[in-house]
Amino acid sequence: MVPPLFWPLFLSPLKLSPSFRGPFSLGVRLGANLTAGHMILHIISDFGAQMLASGTVAGGVGGVLCTSMLFPICVLEMAVAVVQAYVFCMLTTMYMKDAHELH
Repeated sequence: MVPPLFWPLFLSPLKLSPSFRGPFSLGVRLGANLTAGHMILHIISDFGAQMLASGTVAGGVGGVLCTSMLFPICVLEMAVAVVQAYVFCMLTTMYMKDAHELH
């Protein structure tokens, strides 16, 4: 059993961990969402380029369709980035407010 004199030493990491978990999980989520969007764009553009390079008529048509879909997906990706930034800012503000008021 730990003497009461040393309780702050053992309880401090437990009290500080919620302050770091929230912003860390937000950063991981934001990074994962941005990476997923970039990967989708990369996969579709590579697929379209390979279809265009195949030299067949069907490959040409498919390649043009794939590359023409990149612009709408880029617009969607920008909209997702705006929403993610908004959510990140709102939750970070809430975490900071809670951390300030509780201490």
